[in-house]
Amino acid sequence: MKRWFPPAGIAIAAVAVCGLVAMSWRYKLERAEKVHFERRETELVITNLARVPVRLYRAGKISGDAQPVVPFDGERIWLPAGDYFLKASYRSREVFYPVPIAGYHRGPDANGSFAVTIRTLTDEDPPSTSTIRDNWALVTSGNFLFGDRQNPREPHYVWLPTFFIARFEVTNAGFAEFLSDARGHAGDSNWTAAGRAWKATNLSKTSAVLKPADAEFKRFGQPDHPVTGVTWFEAQAYCGWLTKKFGRGRWLFSLPSEAEWEKAARGPDGFDFALSRSLSDAEINLYNWKKNPGAEITVVGAGASQASYQPNRYGIYHLSGNVVEWTSSVARPFNRDRPYVDAERNREDVNEARVARGGSWYSASIALLYIPYRDSFQPEVSNHDLGFRIVARPLP
Repeated sequence: MKRWFPPAGIAIAAVAVCGLVAMSWRYKLERAEKVHFERRETELVITNLARVPVRLYRAGKISGDAQPVVPFDGERIWLPAGDYFLKASYRSREVFYPVPIAGYHRGPDANGSFAVTIRTLTDEDPPSTSTIRDNWALVTSGNFLFGDRQNPREPHYVWLPTFFIARFEVTNAGFAEFLSDARGHAGDSNWTAAGRAWKATNLSKTSAVLKPADAEFKRFGQPDHPVTGVTWFEAQAYCGWLTKKFGRGRWLFSLPSEAEWEKAARGPDGFDFALSRSLSDAEINLYNWKKNPGAEITVVGAGASQASYQPNRYGIYHLSGNVVEWTSSVARPFNRDRPYVDAERNREDVNEARVARGGSWYSASIALLYIPYRDSFQPEVSNHDLGFRIVARPLP
């Protein structure tokens, strides 16, 4: 049987049509890319493994200014530069994912996109380690923009796994338990070698040792006040004690790394101060700061915080102000060319200056409340405005 071939004219016409379709498709792609370039857009790509409702918001100047982005199909969208966040509504909680867009194809994932995976959550939270109820805030895995955005060479994306962080700083009451437990402050296994050497010749000078009759008790020593005057050695040993006492082989308690602290402090909104993008006269009273040495009110406890202050969108209080907070990280530089890497900065056995963040009741300048601002102190240093909060991570 003879095979049939189309006449040459028909074949040529078909090839021409296919060529025109391909050219049209390529033109549309090029035109779309030109629009994305002009608008400084990056594509947000969402994988919703949990199959929960998701909404996208553009962050405002303060938490209450966030606006929903519409239309949004829950899967992908091109976004111009700015700070956005996703809100995923689970049955038991709302969970937030920061989406900072730095410019055209500037995302950390394939082809410069910004990818978010929304996973099924476990129902288990870390065990309670204090008398403060519901003291854990969940910060989900994913990328955030780390570093001072006023410095063009510094901001870069850092990916972190899921962690929990305390909504309040460690209190005098909590630290007093550590001091009084024979397996706590006195237990050598909780300390680094350098910490044990410090402990051998020093007594704790923290506010947790103040008695009601002491002159400074009202200002610093009340049970729900954040503990102050704590060295990095003591804060690190406290976390080791917590892990043994409450971890049950399933949870590790520690100081937050510098990246964990900043991700929690910026919140899903990507703020430069804990509750706002800037610090004008209207926002000054959101923070406990700018006091003098003789001020009657210094640090603010958990009860007064809930009555008079606001948490960020994650539910965390006082990430700007109240007390400066130790992190686990050594004070080393980073920038886009030499990105921050957690593993290199958080070894307990490195006896170097450690980063502290957040400003305090004693800060006389708003510069110290600026989230990217980095203090650093030798691990044996203690001050009346220096404390800490803890994070919890699930063990494999």
